[in-house]
Amino acid sequence: MNVFFDTEFTTLNPNGYPFLISVGGVAQDGREFYAEVDGGWNEGLCSDFVIQTVLPLLQGGEYRRKEAELAVSLKDWIESLTERQVILRSDCPGVDWPWIEQLFQFYGCWPKNLRQKCGTIYFSHDYQIDRYQAAMGDYWKANAARQHHALVDARSLLFAWKAAIKRGM
Repeated sequence: MNVFFDTEFTTLNPNGYPFLISVGGVAQDGREFYAEVDGGWNEGLCSDFVIQTVLPLLQGGEYRRKEAELAVSLKDWIESLTERQVILRSDCPGVDWPWIEQLFQFYGCWPKNLRQKCGTIYFSHDYQIDRYQAAMGDYWKANAARQHHALVDARSLLFAWKAAIKRGM
């Protein structure tokens, strides 16, 4: 099963140390996961972009979890999806995947059905790439105000992937 995911974190600045802020995931069948890290980071660690764009989108409340709790709840969610292998897919695996690896390895809770390598989003045909890009543009025309919310970004990946692989277009 494919799960499209995204993360948000404090900075991309190579001179700063980034901290995880939130994780969002959407399984190909539509089931969703979203959580925000409670503690371990603060606004002073965030880039201006994150302060202006990411932080206003955070939902708080029931979605805030200590990092260890987030790791376990994400593990449980992944394991609940299927007994078959789950592949987490990202449009930016070099940025998003290390957060997932770190969570599961540090807290010793790697999901038994999760492939230990990030999947990319790829297509065999140019027309699929064109469909993916067009669908992504359409998605963000309708959802631009929520771009850089981890779950909304994950939804965009699933939406565009489904458009790209749809038959009969």
